[in-house]
Amino acid sequence: MNVNLQVSIGNLTLKNPVTVASGTFGYGEEYSEYFDISELGAVTVKSLTLQPRLGNIPPRIVETPAGMLNAIGLQNVGIENYLKYKLPFLRKQNCTIIANIYGTSIEEYVKLAEYLEKEGGADAIEMNLSCPNVHDARNKFKCPLIAQSPEWVEKYTSAVRSSVKLPLIVKLSPNITDITEPALSAERGGADGISIINTLLGMSINTHTRRPKLKNVVGGLSGPAIRPVALKMVWDVSRTVKIPVIGMGGICTTSDALEFIIAGARVVAVGSYLFRDPLAPIRIIQGLRDYCISNHLDDINNLVGSITVD
Repeated sequence: MNVNLQVSIGNLTLKNPVTVASGTFGYGEEYSEYFDISELGAVTVKSLTLQPRLGNIPPRIVETPAGMLNAIGLQNVGIENYLKYKLPFLRKQNCTIIANIYGTSIEEYVKLAEYLEKEGGADAIEMNLSCPNVHDARNKFKCPLIAQSPEWVEKYTSAVRSSVKLPLIVKLSPNITDITEPALSAERGGADGISIINTLLGMSINTHTRRPKLKNVVGGLSGPAIRPVALKMVWDVSRTVKIPVIGMGGICTTSDALEFIIAGARVVAVGSYLFRDPLAPIRIIQGLRDYCISNHLDDINNLVGSITVD
């Protein structure tokens, strides 16, 4: 039985609905030693900023029950080094590329997006409006996340949308009362898709020293522990907006991915579980195909949002 696994975000068609979460896959080089990364629906690269970033001071990763806390702080090579040293490898692998970008102002997001489009640095852009690890939690005057303000989400999205033609995805934060509000704002601003969720805020304390285990004090919680929260938010948003949702948050197995798709996600992303099983995305792709065959589905798109609620 032939099964169509192709899905679309804007005018971009992915060969299957499985990608990787930004920040967990680097720029693909290390994982290419384990499998052909072009088999992924897309490679979502680590966040790119205008200048290289060293990130936060260690320690910046802590293991937690069923997950991990991280406060990496968007360490990355910067846009110019990415285009010069990382992009050629990805293009040689014939990958579909989603480039995640982070800026400190509207102007920086626009500049990054325009630069990527001009240099052919991506097939789609994911705007990271929701990284919780770029401000020191001890600073009571720290800036709020753009993703926590529906008004600013629309402004940032609209500015980038009017500057580039590439498919535009907005990555939102779960650290908000109602995630459907910024999701609607992203849609009004012209986004082609919405990525949810980024990490949940959390912390851990060393009881012997009575000090936080993370130098940044607070970090982002990821892994299976957050999956039920992510799944519920995907369901909420997919019923609210008309554009595709990319679901992520603790996806480890085919069954996890299926839950997200049935809840309404058109694309799913594997994140921190990659550190335990680098081959997880490939297993999930095959698992989705097998599920469709077993359930006599010839198109994965027919499964999207197929949840039945009495």
